[in-house]
Order: sequence, then structure tokens, then C-alpha cells
Amino acid sequence: MENVKALAGEVEKFSEHIESLKRKIDELFKKLEEKERALEEVRSRLLEVEQKVLEVLKKLREKEHELSELRHKIARHRKLLSEADSPREYEVLSEQRRRLVERAEKVSKEIEEFRQKYRELTFEENRLLEEEEKLERELRNLKRDYQFYLRELERLMESLKGRISQVQERFSL
Repeated sequence: MENVKALAGEVEKFSEHIESLKRKIDELFKKLEEKERALEEVRSRLLEVEQKVLEVLKKLREKEHELSELRHKIARHRKLLSEADSPREYEVLSEQRRRLVERAEKVSKEIEEFRQKYRELTFEENRLLEEEEKLERELRNLKRDYQFYLRELERLMESLKGRISQVQERFSL
């Protein structure tokens, strides 16, 4: 009878340990799912930001090219102004040059706005990259812990199987 009580105590300890491991594994599994969802959200936002960065860079290059062309036209008009033959020609060229200068100033402001937008987007991109790295690190740690508890559960089950075999031999079951 004493052996049966000791055996019942052992079974109870195994059962409690198994339940404890099961709870930990379930908790870790839920955390893993949460981290994976968070990582997917960050990657999705990162992809959107990267696409916006590329769009802004494309527009920035176009505006810089436009500004360069405007500067060449302004320089050409400056030369033409110095060679104007009549006051009317000078007035027309002067007006054209004024409009080109105004357009160049506007394009210059647009370029600065695109550069500011680019800086903001790259800052956001770097922040998301850091968040992605952090989540990946946390996910690796959770997976490592999850694997540890699974191995612990397997070890406990093997130990329980061994103990069951001993009891079966002892009581000739």
C-alpha cells in the first residue's frame, strides 16, 4: 500500500510538471503568434515606406533635372539680353527670363520639399528597420525558449515512460 501511495505521489508530480510545461508552451506559442503578426505589420509598413522613398527620389531627380535645364535657359537668356538689338527684343527677353527665374525659384522650393520628405521617410524607414530587428531578435528568443520547453516536455515524457515500464515490471502488468 505504501508503494501505491508513493507511486500516486510520483504520478501527481509528473502530472503537475506536465501541466506547468503545457501552460508555458501555450503562453510562448501565443507570444510567438503575436510577435510574428507584429513583424509582418512592420515589414508591410516598411515596404510602403520604401516605395514612397523611391517615388520621392524619382520626383526629386526629375525636379533637379528641370532646375538644371531652367538654369541653362536663364544663362542663355542672359547672353541673349546682352546681345539684344532693340528695346522691344530686350523687353521680351527680359520678361521671358523673369518667368524662367520665377519657375526656377518655384522648382527650387519643390526640391527642398522633396528633400525634406525624403529625410522624413528615411528616418521612418530606419525606425522601422530597428523595430524589425528588435522583433526578429525577440522572435528568435521566443522560438529558442519554445524549443527548450518542448524538449523538456519530451524528456519528461521519456522519463514517465521509463517509470511506467518499471512499475509494469514490478507489478507484472
